[in-house]
Amino acid sequence: MLTAYLNLGLSEQTSKITPLLPLFLPSTNSSEEGRLVPDLSALDQVDEPLLRFPLQTGGRVISFSTLSLAAAGLGYLIDPETPKVGVTELFLANDTVVGTGEIDVSKADASLRAGDEDFLGEVRFEAVDDSGNYTVYQPAADLTGTVAVSDSAVLVADTRSQVQTAIETRRGNHSRATASNDTLQWLFEHAGAGDILVGWLGSVELGDFTWGDREPDLAIDAVSAESDVLSSVQFQPDTREITAEFALQESDVGDTAPSRLASQLGTSGDGSSLSIDGEQVSATATYTEDAIDVDFVEPATPTQTPTVPRGEDLPQKVAAAVPENAFSFSYTEDKGVVRVTFVKEFEADKVTVRAVNSGSETSSTTPEALAYLSVYLGSGSDEVVVIVTVDGVSGAVAREQFPR
Repeated sequence: MLTAYLNLGLSEQTSKITPLLPLFLPSTNSSEEGRLVPDLSALDQVDEPLLRFPLQTGGRVISFSTLSLAAAGLGYLIDPETPKVGVTELFLANDTVVGTGEIDVSKADASLRAGDEDFLGEVRFEAVDDSGNYTVYQPAADLTGTVAVSDSAVLVADTRSQVQTAIETRRGNHSRATASNDTLQWLFEHAGAGDILVGWLGSVELGDFTWGDREPDLAIDAVSAESDVLSSVQFQPDTREITAEFALQESDVGDTAPSRLASQLGTSGDGSSLSIDGEQVSATATYTEDAIDVDFVEPATPTQTPTVPRGEDLPQKVAAAVPENAFSFSYTEDKGVVRVTFVKEFEADKVTVRAVNSGSETSSTTPEALAYLSVYLGSGSDEVVVIVTVDGVSGAVAREQFPR
């Protein structure tokens, strides 16, 4: 069993958190003045494994799970610009993704029935049943997948039984995992609170839930894909602190565990503690901005997008690599999405498509393998820019204003 969680309200507290969850956390914060927010732009430089494990691994698992919503045409429910609208909390339990918040069921119904042309082809859904206050959808074509929508939650899974089990468990018709499994109950008691959470029981194929390597770096040597583990991080902007909690049950902890785990877990924060009771290990630490490379800053103006050469100033290497009219732009107004299609072949180190006002950005280091990249526009007018990088130099090779 694998689980993960993200409090999307965290995006209201963050001024720059791009390296943590680049798929949907913003580079700007809420408009509330005077709020202290964490700046995690230097996450890769954070040496504390107790922080890196939930941030790095949890971030990768959660961001990967959002693809289930995107594939169903419901990716718009996660909008960092409006974190209190749509999905405000995101959960993963094995292959079932649950988003809770205030859901516009009419808009979701229309999006599911229309299909999503912006993610791995078009898949249209149709309503097949009602389950209490949920409407259940399945693909109109002969494809796997089930979606359930209510005014307070949306669920996505491979099978209808998985979705139904989650709904019935929420209603109390099934025992919750924390009530029926003593190990899981202990893990959540010691590390189950926070803005970001990740953990698993027994042997899991972590590569099935993340991008990239089949065996991703877990940041803590004591943790493996065969461990029983749970870890979380909670941000406390008002006190400029970050609290990390960790719980592990391992059959071969061993007599040398205290000193070994103390060094591995990096419990150097204020009020840090490490407890070992037989096979069970728990740790907690609170970090200030001075203890680690994380700064709390007063939000002021939005993060400025770095400028790149354009037009006559286009670097020669970029101009030589990218032919004229290599891209076409298409705008889906009801979804606020612009698709940039690659219409001519070329070689480059990286291609980035950026919506200037909204901050939405997608990129690829293998553009020859792609058909298109898509970005979400901000409210009102927005500009979409295509930036190509060749041999370390970048240039804006195309741009369009929307609405046209």
